[in-house]
Amino acid sequence: MKQILFFFMTFISIACFQIISALASCRVNNQTKYSFTVESGNTSNQSVGSNTSTTIAAGKIIGKSADGKSVSGSCKDGDELVIKEEKGVAILMPKK
Repeated sequence: MKQILFFFMTFISIACFQIISALASCRVNNQTKYSFTVESGNTSNQSVGSNTSTTIAAGKIIGKSADGKSVSGSCKDGDELVIKEEKGVAILMPKK
């Protein structure tokens, strides 16, 4: 009986952690003409369209556009980021 209870409690703990991790997100405002496909946290194929704002999973960020532009960085839950283009280079930075 103790083993079953231990297994059940372990399963519930892991499930709760995964749900909380999935809810962790950050906001990205893309101010460029490029759309990016982004991988962040444990989530891939997230889309950040040109001149839009969207929410992506928190964590390490790697983004690529069809035009060969790329951005990278990281965010924590609740962070707000912006993608800007400066001198032809796409830059991911904290929103001021």
